[in-house]
Amino acid sequence: MAEKSRCSGAKRRHSYSDYRRLSPDENERQGFSRKARHYVLKSIKRVTKHTPSITARAHETLRTRQMHGLASPEQATQARREGALSYSSQDQAERVAKAADRRLRKKTRQSVGEWLPNRHPKKGTSRLHFTHERMETYERNRERKLRGEWLDDVEWFALMDAAKALRDHRIMQLRASPPPSGYRIGQ
Repeated sequence: MAEKSRCSGAKRRHSYSDYRRLSPDENERQGFSRKARHYVLKSIKRVTKHTPSITARAHETLRTRQMHGLASPEQATQARREGALSYSSQDQAERVAKAADRRLRKKTRQSVGEWLPNRHPKKGTSRLHFTHERMETYERNRERKLRGEWLDDVEWFALMDAAKALRDHRIMQLRASPPPSGYRIGQ
């Protein structure tokens, strides 16, 4: 005999806010590990093995669908990256940006001594030898550019080559001109 599904359509009739997360003891009673992330309706007081539950993935999908009208959490993540959806708070946006910077820094340090693919519109595909000196120059010039400083042509082109090869997530900011400071039109 086939085992009966635990979700039994409950996720279609209720809002994501109608659910609560199971405690470790309740997870064990349901037959899951203590660290499992399952949800049941808030109205259910006593959880048994036959209590309908949904997984954390199903709960997050339900929340994304109801809050943003998107089919999956991955679509919401992509929309946030592209700027179509805002983060829940400024703090979350800063944490995401910091994490992306840490990943780039780690990738930069791991790429020392390697030949990175580098595309040039006129020359075609070439390779960029990423030395320790080039890494330090890239990091220094990247910080300067993000602070709004002006780079001379040689530094800027070297920065752009390394940023493209490393797939820097802030390449549009690096490519932009610094904001004018103290400049007024007509003076």
